[in-house]
Amino acid sequence: MKTSPLLFSLLFLSAASAAQAAEVRIIDAEKAQQCLLVKEESCSSSTEEKCIEKLKKEALEVRADSILILDSSESRFRKPTLAGGIKTINKISLKAELYDCMQQHLQQEKPANAHSGKARKAEKKSIKERLEILQNLRDDELITEKEYSQKKAEILQEL
Repeated sequence: MKTSPLLFSLLFLSAASAAQAAEVRIIDAEKAQQCLLVKEESCSSSTEEKCIEKLKKEALEVRADSILILDSSESRFRKPTLAGGIKTINKISLKAELYDCMQQHLQQEKPANAHSGKARKAEKKSIKERLEILQNLRDDELITEKEYSQKKAEILQEL
């Protein structure tokens, strides 16, 4: 009886993660730069939809949540049939990269939040105020002349 809640929890978690993993999406090159490359894959099929479905299945197997299509080509050729006619065959080929964007997003989110607080404090103070504070630190000999010059150059570059 005590294992029932545990079993239910495990089933619920696995169903939730499967539903989340089923949401494999197609991304553009700009978004792919912010993601972690998992695998390169190619696919050939009679239609683009079938090929994309194959890529999505492969993405789920390697735990990727995004697909970047690098190259798409379509070839048509004619093939004789047994009845004596000629049949046109379409072949779609896709080259793609599979990415894990959720994992990369989670890793970047933590440092970004911590760093944004410092950036906001710096933005609140004007450049003049920051230079005055820097001047006071140098006058009180809390920073060296070299540190003063470097920091002053950084502040002035923001102009």
